[in-house]
Amino acid sequence: MDYLLTFIICFIIIYLVYSIFVIYRKKGFEKFKSSKQVIFFEKAYKLDFKKINLKGFAQALALTNAFIIAFTFTVIQLIQNFILKMLVAFVILVPLMLLMYKLLSIVYKKKEGKQNV
Repeated sequence: MDYLLTFIICFIIIYLVYSIFVIYRKKGFEKFKSSKQVIFFEKAYKLDFKKINLKGFAQALALTNAFIIAFTFTVIQLIQNFILKMLVAFVILVPLMLLMYKLLSIVYKKKEGKQNV
């Protein structure tokens, strides 16, 4: 139960910080439009951000990143050894990022297609 509470608190804090400083601040959102994450999604998953609501995408990306970080943080809390924590975090973080970003791109690729109709 403690780990679930840790996950929820971590998730909420990360999401709120990202929302406040990136999505809802005009300056932060302008930087987000040309950020490496947006460029990554354009190049790797061929998303066209002219057809997609960028604020909605930023919200979804914030939720995705909060989940990835909170899940990784919660799992490494189970381990005592610092070096092992770092190794496990890396092993969890990379595949989870690839999987979650792929799922996010699939969802937004479908939304992109529906806007053309």
